[in-house]
Amino acid sequence: MNRKAYTLIGLAWLSISSIALAEDTTVKAEPLIKAPITGVNGHDLLMTRVHIAADTTLPLHSHLTEEFLYILEGEAFLRIAGQDDRLLTAGAAVVIPAGAIHTAVTQESDAIALTTRVHPEGQPVRIPAPAPATKE
Repeated sequence: MNRKAYTLIGLAWLSISSIALAEDTTVKAEPLIKAPITGVNGHDLLMTRVHIAADTTLPLHSHLTEEFLYILEGEAFLRIAGQDDRLLTAGAAVVIPAGAIHTAVTQESDAIALTTRVHPEGQPVRIPAPAPATKE
């Protein structure tokens, strides 16, 4: 390859790297499994490894079915509408009820969690919480 080609490849790599660095890196979701469930037509098992950076609050949201959450590393507060916040540390496992509006909040440390759901095929994985009503 000639020098000009190497220069173009280098510039392309720098451009792609700059774009990647500019993206939000506070939450990384790595899908581990998406597979149909035998005997439960129209449903998949979704398993995801989620890394939440320190000092991060996830947007309020819900899911159509229960979410099974296991903290692998670090700690995070689980905030479910209508309940007291719960500090979850490595080794904690919880079930978040279907339809419950919730979020996770980290403070001084990152958190890494494993989430699992039985998910209706073709439906949104996450439903953003409605905006709070404003007083007129």
